[in-house]
Amino acid sequence: MQALGVAGAPAPGRLTTTFALSGGILVDAGAAAHGLDVAARQAILHLVLTHAHLDHTLGIPFLLGDGARPRIHGLKQTLDAVRDHLLDGHIWPDLTDLVEWQEIGLGTTLRYDPWEIEVGPANHTVPCCSYLCRAEGRSVAIVGDTRFDETVARWVGERSPEVCAVEAAFPDDVAAMANRFGHQTPRDLKHWRAHLGPSCEILVTHMKSQYEAKILAQCEKLKDPRLRILKDGDFL
Repeated sequence: MQALGVAGAPAPGRLTTTFALSGGILVDAGAAAHGLDVAARQAILHLVLTHAHLDHTLGIPFLLGDGARPRIHGLKQTLDAVRDHLLDGHIWPDLTDLVEWQEIGLGTTLRYDPWEIEVGPANHTVPCCSYLCRAEGRSVAIVGDTRFDETVARWVGERSPEVCAVEAAFPDDVAAMANRFGHQTPRDLKHWRAHLGPSCEILVTHMKSQYEAKILAQCEKLKDPRLRILKDGDFL
């Protein structure tokens, strides 16, 4: 699995959220237009969305425009938002008939060889979900944008992933703003560690570029040897 983009907002040299799984599967599409060449885009078979915000969906029009015909999976509210407000014939041509749309819900498990992808909760400003991805005895949790929520952390922790990609979008000194916009700060990562146990590698994602230096410094102060800042292009 490769993180094609992990930034909380686009910036020079920084792409927004997309994880590429083997077998032609993408989780989110923020970097789908810039992190993949045309041939790779055309080979995408499944696109699994955490939520509809633009930094997670902006590659969808370009995937379809380049000939990809994936099955697009997401919560009903997510799929409706993409169809009604992104591929609406005004922002972009209406290409909704070119793909298959599959609604999912919490507790759903998608099975596409070699992956099992279980759908879990997230707590954001719009309907959002997380994914537990299993293949060949390995497991990775991809937590959608979220405020810290015991229910979300418990759901992930109970599944004992080897790796958990989770956000810290803002620094601690603007925690109130982070919570308002449905995001986390580095101090929330301590609560995640309590749920995930000592062996799970925590990969920090979704940093807002204007706060990156502060977030990095605050993550360093946690002195967590199993915490790593994920970068565009990194393999999980």
